[in-house]
Amino acid sequence: MPLLLLSAFYCHRHHQPLPFPLSKSLPVITGYYPHYHQPLPPDHPLQPQISVLRQDIEANENLLRQLVRDHYDVKSPLEFRFSYAGVDSANSRLIIRYFAPDAQPHELAGWQVQLIYRLPKPTLDSIYVWAVPLE
Repeated sequence: MPLLLLSAFYCHRHHQPLPFPLSKSLPVITGYYPHYHQPLPPDHPLQPQISVLRQDIEANENLLRQLVRDHYDVKSPLEFRFSYAGVDSANSRLIIRYFAPDAQPHELAGWQVQLIYRLPKPTLDSIYVWAVPLE
């Protein structure tokens, strides 16, 4: 599975601090998070932390676009929307999913980015990028 040194790319190209915690060894994996996870209800105790993470991610949506374009040949605009936050309790992971629909869906519904955080203190652990087929 391909790895991307996103932080090195971002710092080199943009000469700005990283918008959310990314390390040079952070794996970016083509595919989707393979473990069972359950979406969280709006009143879950992690929601305040998720809100802070989302604000940071959404303020830097260009990174989500770049992640997809680094893995797929996408020419169309990518407008990401928050889909859900879920927890993989067996592996102590928080999953935050964003989805960008394909403007002209023929074979793909769109593209998703799943940001995987280690718990209990959310620390970005890995990122999954996937071209979601039409079902």
